[in-house]
Amino acid sequence: MTKAAQDGKTSYTLTGGIPELKSAMVEKYRNQNQISYAHEDRILVTSGISSALFLLFNALVNEGDECLVVSPYFLMYPAMLKFYGGKVVPLDESFKPADLESLKSRKFKLIIFSNPSNPTGKVLSKEQLRALANLAESTGAYLISDEIYELFDYDKQFFSIGSEYEKTITLTGFSKTYNMTGLRLATILAEDKVIKALTTLQQYTVVCAPSITQWAGIEALKTDMSAYIQDYKEKRDFVYESLKDYYPIQKSGGAFYSFFQVPVTDEEFIQRAVKKDLILVPGFIFCDKKNFVRLSFATEWDTLKRGMKALQELSKES
Repeated sequence: MTKAAQDGKTSYTLTGGIPELKSAMVEKYRNQNQISYAHEDRILVTSGISSALFLLFNALVNEGDECLVVSPYFLMYPAMLKFYGGKVVPLDESFKPADLESLKSRKFKLIIFSNPSNPTGKVLSKEQLRALANLAESTGAYLISDEIYELFDYDKQFFSIGSEYEKTITLTGFSKTYNMTGLRLATILAEDKVIKALTTLQQYTVVCAPSITQWAGIEALKTDMSAYIQDYKEKRDFVYESLKDYYPIQKSGGAFYSFFQVPVTDEEFIQRAVKKDLILVPGFIFCDKKNFVRLSFATEWDTLKRGMKALQELSKES
């Protein structure tokens, strides 16, 4: 990125993104996600996943549209959908394919999920993903797969549904995987007609993703993140082993979160946690449950160990 700045690559880029990054993303989608139809014309480079969601919801959602959201969900999904008048219909992430049969008579505008999940770390199974694709096909919904945490796949269960269902809108972010949260970079892979509409919208709003960040993205894709991911897997295991005898908790399959039930309301529990210098996120912002919290293990080992000790103590005090 420094070299890009020194070389003067700081002006506007093409609205859709620099060709070099789009070509690199085509290779990534084809080789890592097995999405054979990936092509530069079907990719839009955006200023992060948040910007991608803004473009998608702005372009696709009208007042009164029903939107199926796998729950617990990334808090931005329902907040932004409601801003555009969408009606959020939650679907618990533990659903079985047969559970979707009763929904095939509905007219959904879109179906959206994060995989692996923020906040639970769940990795949806192939059967679940195929069922969602079938539901999208039968209801005419746009299927949006937010895959920002895809490399955080500790048990090798992650699957890109776009590899089988060509109408999938696949979102890929650099923020979490490559520690580029403040640099704002993501891509959307979708059908030509969707990309054309989103590109026009981006042209008249944010114009383009940051220029030097796009060049940094090319280098990020060349980076071996295996040691980084292994460290997070060990932290995932440590959190589970530390808490399994104190709380009803499931081992996260991906991302870097644990989402578990607490013995009091989430707000009360968090107030107690703060007194022990422990920061958690209340579950009610991710779903309609009031007795869950989200824990992030994206921190240093010493901090994580102190946090586990505090949570063990809190369990005994509740």
